[in-house]
Amino acid sequence: MQQYKNLCSICLVGIITFLFLESFYNVLVNINAHIFMNFTDIPTIMPSLVITIIILIVEYFFFMSARIEKKFKPYILIYVIAGIRIGSQFVLIPSAILILNLLMLFTILIFFMIILLIMEKSESYVTFSQLVGSIIIGLGIQFTFLMINISSSLTSDNNKIIPIFVFMVIIVLINNYLFYPDNFKKFLSNTEENSDSNSNSEKKSISLVHFVILGALFIYSMMWIFNPMALSAYDIINQSINGVFSNSMNVWPSYGFTYYIFLILLTAMLSYGIIVKYLFSLNQKLLKSIVVLSIGITCVLTILAIFVIENDITIISSIYLSIMTVIGVFSIMLYISYLFNFYTFNSPKKLLMGIVIFFLTIFFFIILHIRILWPEFMSLLKHITIQIITGFVLILIYEGKNLKISLTLKERSMHLKKEIIVLFASILIINGISIGVVVQTRSIDPVQNPNPTFMIWNTHNAIGDDDVFHVDRLIAEIKEVDPDILALNEIDLGAIKTSSMDLPSYFAHKLNMYYFYGFTFYKHYGNVILSKYPMLEAEIIPLPLVVQSAEPRSMIRAKFLINSLTWTVFITHLSTESEDRLAQVPFIVNEIENELTFERIVWMGDLNFEPTSTEYSLINSTSALNFTDTYTFLNSDPGYTGHFDENHIPRKRIDYIMCSPDLTPIISEVYCSISSDHCAVITQF
Repeated sequence: MQQYKNLCSICLVGIITFLFLESFYNVLVNINAHIFMNFTDIPTIMPSLVITIIILIVEYFFFMSARIEKKFKPYILIYVIAGIRIGSQFVLIPSAILILNLLMLFTILIFFMIILLIMEKSESYVTFSQLVGSIIIGLGIQFTFLMINISSSLTSDNNKIIPIFVFMVIIVLINNYLFYPDNFKKFLSNTEENSDSNSNSEKKSISLVHFVILGALFIYSMMWIFNPMALSAYDIINQSINGVFSNSMNVWPSYGFTYYIFLILLTAMLSYGIIVKYLFSLNQKLLKSIVVLSIGITCVLTILAIFVIENDITIISSIYLSIMTVIGVFSIMLYISYLFNFYTFNSPKKLLMGIVIFFLTIFFFIILHIRILWPEFMSLLKHITIQIITGFVLILIYEGKNLKISLTLKERSMHLKKEIIVLFASILIINGISIGVVVQTRSIDPVQNPNPTFMIWNTHNAIGDDDVFHVDRLIAEIKEVDPDILALNEIDLGAIKTSSMDLPSYFAHKLNMYYFYGFTFYKHYGNVILSKYPMLEAEIIPLPLVVQSAEPRSMIRAKFLINSLTWTVFITHLSTESEDRLAQVPFIVNEIENELTFERIVWMGDLNFEPTSTEYSLINSTSALNFTDTYTFLNSDPGYTGHFDENHIPRKRIDYIMCSPDLTPIISEVYCSISSDHCAVITQF
């Protein structure tokens, strides 16, 4: 009976942990799209923010006040969580999505507050070690969805409808079993009568400093150490295999983050076993020393990563990232376990203040990342280094006293709970099956189109001109055009501002195309080329940079076998600075001149200049080549594609498809949509 109860409690907390991670990523993407990308119109957003704050305050006082009986609190909270998640599945209004996800985050934190307070009185419902195990279960559920959906964390994903309803039914049923008010009241009265007032006498009350540390380590983990998409951006698996060699094997290996999903999960599970089996039995001083040492090593490895892997995509990066991931996951798991084992959470007021500080710390690092460090340094590794240094310095200051060095580890008499082992094994099996699902559903049929269609679209990171992040809206519109070769500008890979999605893999999966991702800088931002035809080769070519403060740019050069002939395609997104473009255009023309023949060559992208500009005139004047501007070849109208006005009407032409003179465009058109702040250009040859 107790084992069944333990299994239920672990499943419940695991599912709610997954919902917390999911809502966190959704809050980030909605804040970026709805607030940061709309910063000049902040007064129009204020009503949503004010409503959200009011709801959160009311919710807190409703659940934490003495007027609500203890026996009703966890029971009602589970129903509130289930209702919010079901609602967020179908809501598409940006302000409503933001409110629902913020409400979900806060409601789950209140739930965990109550669970921690219950655990202080008795561990009958869930022990501290089970709570840590449940966090791993929640992480495994999150990764399962990432695997099946190819990195989508969005609550509105249609693939989640059935599993989410199943999860909500499960937590409601468990809720009725564990937290039914009458049973819960008896449980509370029994634990209060039998509680030992000295049971927590050896534990110190958790400090508010720990919540700052937790905030810094949490954002570090979500941006890096538990973010398989961010890790894969630096990995040879993702950067060297992604679509180029896929024609000779199943396409799924191009999704490099699948390797890191299993590495993270296996490390977390093994770390949990080591911690429960050996480290929980150590005295506080020795365990504290191990915590400080492990976080310190993680900090050093992160700092060195700036020099080791920032500009490297070889097997060295893969090995270094794997070592970083293993040590980082173990360090985070150990610190959480240390807090649960040696500190008490017995003060509701301190817990509330701690949650506020936890959120403020996360929000501070997000603002620092998106608004200051990202445009200034353009390096994720520098950003996460600040976070881990902050966490390590605070740990060193607060926990650095009376450290004890010893290599002797004591084995704890208690063994791992069978239910934890069963759930861990289930998560690994489900993730393995998920890879099989991707393999079986991911096949690209050979195409023989005598008139291939090319399409270029600057996607604005999937944030529309209406400030809504909506990837599937873009995909639905691309499917209507059904291009054979598709080039996309402004594509994120594992960036926290776009929900840490691997957008290149997501587009490739949904459109059933081969792909190659060409980062421009930051390894998490750039261009992608997708094709129904197998790629013969592909490479990233950096472009000249004159204005040193400007954003670095690059170009993709790819070759395809189309109708038994080799075509060469160049994809780029030129600088917003005229001085850079004046250097970049001749450079690109020179690269194209170096091709064996000027035949079957297509050059397309957001070039950021108009037909009347000097840059445009340089295209054919600086070489013996004679490019055809496919749109003006067939149309007499301006063909505007960018610089939308308040009515979403483009006012300038800055996106192009150009080709060698042996190719004859038969159709060329501009496709405008609210899904991006650019129009697409489509050409059929």
